[in-house]
Order: sequence, then C-alpha cells, then structure tokens
Amino acid sequence: LTAALVDCGLDASRIHTEIFGAGPAITPGIKSSATAPAPHQPAGPPGTGPEVSFARSGLTVPWNDAQESLLELAETCDVPVQWSCRTGVCHTCELALMSGTVNYSPDPVEPPAEGNILICCSKPAGGVVVDL
Repeated sequence: LTAALVDCGLDASRIHTEIFGAGPAITPGIKSSATAPAPHQPAGPPGTGPEVSFARSGLTVPWNDAQESLLELAETCDVPVQWSCRTGVCHTCELALMSGTVNYSPDPVEPPAEGNILICCSKPAGGVVVDL
C-alpha cells in the first residue's frame, strides 16, 4: 500500500505505517541449541547452599552464594534460559517453581503469577526445583 501511495504522487515522508499482528519470537538469553554446551555442573568448588534442580535439564547443583540469582546459576551451568532485564521488571524470565520457595532481591515491580518465579532476581530459600 505504501508503494502505491508513493506511485500516486504522495510524498513518502507523509506516509506512516503501523503493523498490527504477531511480532517475531522473543528469546533473549537463549543460545542456539546446536552450538550450546549441554547443561553441566559449574566450574570450581561446589556450593554449600540448598540444592537447585533444573528439572528439564536433569541437573541438580548446590547453591553457591557467588551467584546473585538463580538466573546467574543457570547461566554458569549452561542451562538455556530466557531473560531480559535482570531486575524483576519485564517478566521475560518468569517460569514455574515446581517445589520450594525463593527470596527476591531486588523485589520485582509486579509479582509473578501464582506458582511462578522470576529467576532474574530470586535466590533459593531452601531446596528448589525449577522448570528449566
């Protein structure tokens, strides 16, 4: 339609468009599965905190206070995860907490849906199983 309007003599700078419909898929923070290493234990000495289980990845690791969030632990273990803001604002990292509880730091702007957590700003309060 834009080309037809220009062909009819309308100045292109006067034509404005807006697209309605689905946008491209959003998967920030997820590496290509073809090149990403398999999930693994983090390098270095094991943590001494509660167990964190990444259910879909089949990986359980002890929490290490060197990480600031469950997101950082997942990244250290090469567990594929979606994220964007890292501060509890965008909810891109929201996922199911299958068991356990978490603490937030910082607190999210809006809480996640019931039964979900934001891994970008949460730490385990005890053993947890997350849907990753």
